[in-house]
Amino acid sequence: MRMIEIIALDNGGHRNQTFHGILPDGWAVIPADMETPNFPFGDVTAEEINGVMTVTSWTAGEIPVVEETAPEPTELERLRADVDFIAVMTGVEL
Repeated sequence: MRMIEIIALDNGGHRNQTFHGILPDGWAVIPADMETPNFPFGDVTAEEINGVMTVTSWTAGEIPVVEETAPEPTELERLRADVDFIAVMTGVEL
């Protein structure tokens, strides 16, 4: 069974992990039959049921878009950068 931190992180996601019988304050158990689209990004409603904080509703949130990093330079680009560096360091004009 999973558990989730009730308060969302800055990116709208929730910290979560497998529940092993110890539920920290501020966390709730997710029922096994509950659908959680876009997990762990969403809005949580939780209530105490039979003495255990339990997620009673889940509203899907938006998954943040991760910007792509610049592609690695090609071998030719790395070689050209090395040549340019050596030229500058030795005072040679190309």
